Amino acid sequence: MTSRSLDQRFGIITGTATGIGRAGAIRFASEGAKLITVDNDKVEGERTVQMVKELGGTAFFIHGDVGNPETIMQAVFVAKNEFGRLDLIWGNAGIGIFKSAPETTLEEWQRIWNVNVTGNFLLAKYGIPLIIESGGGTVVFTASVNAFTGDREWAAYCATKGAIVALARALAIDHASQGVRVNCVCPASTDTPLQEKWLKGRLHGDLTYEQAVLNDKKAHPLNRYATPEEVASAALFLSSNESSFSTGSALMVDGGLTAV
Repeated sequence: MTSRSLDQRFGIITGTATGIGRAGAIRFASEGAKLITVDNDKVEGERTVQMVKELGGTAFFIHGDVGNPETIMQAVFVAKNEFGRLDLIWGNAGIGIFKSAPETTLEEWQRIWNVNVTGNFLLAKYGIPLIIESGGGTVVFTASVNAFTGDREWAAYCATKGAIVALARALAIDHASQGVRVNCVCPASTDTPLQEKWLKGRLHGDLTYEQAVLNDKKAHPLNRYATPEEVASAALFLSSNESSFSTGSALMVDGGLTAV
């Protein structure tokens, strides 16, 4: 029987209801990982778990907000209770606010930071000790090309994604000697519901959504969007032994966008 890259690995993935997180849960499970999945969308989150199970995988669903400590503590508790260990974390949950800084309310600012940054901090705070107890493992955060490039009406999102990369680098230094590698995957435009919502929120004048999609794709030298599965493959690489000498890194999955 061919060995799979995540056989006998047990993990937590957040933001699994749709898009990149759903593709990741399916891909990680297909490579042998047994998973705790987390999302605030109960219906679609449970659907993802059902999809994993239909493919012969093992997954449990936690319904909750990743910025709530109780949600993350529950996910870590279930991992220890069901699996007895924790080998990998992929903090993928994220939201966007389509406004400039002056237009963004304090409540909106705090909400996006709570999901995008605090959610990953909580995964590190409560999950890394169990990874260390289990003998070491990996942490991956979904950042973005917008950790390195700005964009119009995207101030809060860009700020949070930059913070995620900085958090990962600091964690990588703190926990390297304990056998924990921490990296980021940084997608550009990806064919997900969030991408569609973002682009529709930026339409102006006579620009149609279809034309906006074409323009956005042209900004990438590969002239297309990433698929959720391509981003999941990058996260899989960072979560497997294939990336054993990578920590504190930000892996671009951007179709050449940041090379321009």
